[in-house]
Amino acid sequence: MSNAASAVQSGVDAGAHIEVTTRREFSADHLLKLLKGEVFALRIRDAVTGAALTGLRERFVGREDHGPLATDPQFRRIGYAFSETFGAEQQEAYFAQARDHLATVRGIAEPYPYPADTLRLLLDEVWPTGATVLASESRKFFAGVVRYQRAGVDLEPHTDNVGRNLPDGVTLGILRQLSVNVYLDVPESGGELEIWDDYPSEEQYRETSGARVWGIDRDRVGSPAVTIHPEVGEAIFIDPRRVHAVRPSGDRPRVTVGLFVGVRGSEPLAVWS
Repeated sequence: MSNAASAVQSGVDAGAHIEVTTRREFSADHLLKLLKGEVFALRIRDAVTGAALTGLRERFVGREDHGPLATDPQFRRIGYAFSETFGAEQQEAYFAQARDHLATVRGIAEPYPYPADTLRLLLDEVWPTGATVLASESRKFFAGVVRYQRAGVDLEPHTDNVGRNLPDGVTLGILRQLSVNVYLDVPESGGELEIWDDYPSEEQYRETSGARVWGIDRDRVGSPAVTIHPEVGEAIFIDPRRVHAVRPSGDRPRVTVGLFVGVRGSEPLAVWS
């Protein structure tokens, strides 16, 4: 039996606090383990497989029609993430373009299901109150940004918090936040996901970041607690309140479809990008 197959059956990667499962076995309990801090990551090995994976890779890997990330132009993406917006004008543009961005990525994926839709439906099936797309004042968020981390680019240690881009006092009911990426391509070397056993508060995060516009210097966080080399076709969930990073890709871009997942008490889970 291969190591991967053994890990899926046992439910835990050897020597690490990483839960491993399949689409068929995935349950709300897996998400609860992340939320409780019992595991650092959750891997769904077969999130996309077979002809769908082959077709999606043909359609997304190697594209050159992606645009620069607003917060860091060395990163490329198709779609527009809410975390790129600052101020009312940019957020109005984000909501105005959300449906067009979704139509674009779904159109590229056709005739195959878009991975963000696949994940949302999976979450809807397993979470007691279901899952939906996040909305603000009846305006739907975009869900499913495609990111291209090009060779040599370091996604430095950071945390994610939707509250940084929301007006003061606005939470949209989000009590906790998870993130998930589906991997359509990974480099032969580099591109590892790193996770630290550290949950800094927003004040601590700003203090550690110092004068930086984004992220934390690697020499200020030490060695990660967990390092994962993603595999093509899998989905990896993490709690983005933990400090996390992605090592520079060594030979080709790392291509992912990403979502945030908001936990809202007794309300359905809410997904967005």
